[in-house]
Amino acid sequence: MSNGMLPPRDQPISWRHQPGPLAALSMIRHDAPMTDAVPDLTEIRQQIDDVDQRLVALLAERARLVEGVVHFKRAHHMGVVDRAREDRMLARIADLAKEEGVDPRVAQQVLRTIIDGFTLLEVEELGPDS
Repeated sequence: MSNGMLPPRDQPISWRHQPGPLAALSMIRHDAPMTDAVPDLTEIRQQIDDVDQRLVALLAERARLVEGVVHFKRAHHMGVVDRAREDRMLARIADLAKEEGVDPRVAQQVLRTIIDGFTLLEVEELGPDS
């Protein structure tokens, strides 16, 4: 797990997805005792906090990449918004979400929010008429 994310698919992990629309969100330990039918809320919340920390680290990485995009667009006198690129990104994220058992609408909404947030930063850097 060198990248801080999930282990490669060929390595066992200690979590199993449950079927249903919130499969990616409703995970239970498969090594928990059979008598312990209700997972510990504190443990689950700590794991959510850990995921959130990794998400922020990924957003920081994305911010650094967007900074490179801003420099490129500035040097080439390009506009901020590329709707065709955004549409391709949203379609791709839907496919990835389906592969992972996540509702594509949720993944697309999250990506749309991320795109919009970074677009605002690009506008601040490049100006709205770039």
